[in-house]
Amino acid sequence: MSKKEIIGNRFGVLDYIVNFCAVLAATMVCALVLIIVGDIVSRNLRIFSMPWSLDVAEYSLYLITFLGAPWVLREEGHIAVDILVERLSPANRVRMERVAQIVAGLVCLILFVVSAGVCWRSYSTGTLIHETFVFPEWWMLIVAPPIFLILMIMFIRMIFWPEQAHDQQSVGF
Repeated sequence: MSKKEIIGNRFGVLDYIVNFCAVLAATMVCALVLIIVGDIVSRNLRIFSMPWSLDVAEYSLYLITFLGAPWVLREEGHIAVDILVERLSPANRVRMERVAQIVAGLVCLILFVVSAGVCWRSYSTGTLIHETFVFPEWWMLIVAPPIFLILMIMFIRMIFWPEQAHDQQSVGF
């Protein structure tokens, strides 16, 4: 078994999870478009109102952002200001990328720990969100810790197996 096959097997589950989150985020975007269009049409035709659509849009955007983040990272679709990095030699450019990935991985670790604590505190205190819908706050907060953990793992993969992270990008969605 080649090194590439071993590494590919190691991260295959992670890539499936990233793809699943991306499909879920894309589905939510489509549903959100339908809800907003339905609300506008129904309101303008004075058929019925959908007062809950604003809350659904608000929470959907939150979820879409978190669920889409791992896919954007894998596809290198994030915004990068690399004016300084582009002027470096190829070896120093790789070093800078590694430093940035290490810092980003540590930030994701910190955000994982903090978000897990906030979610646990919300769960243990029974905090509720009172808007159009009333539901426990931790239902919304539960998404952040696993996503930050996935992002941290992805940064670790980018640090130690950069060719694997780029190979998966070409596979597509």
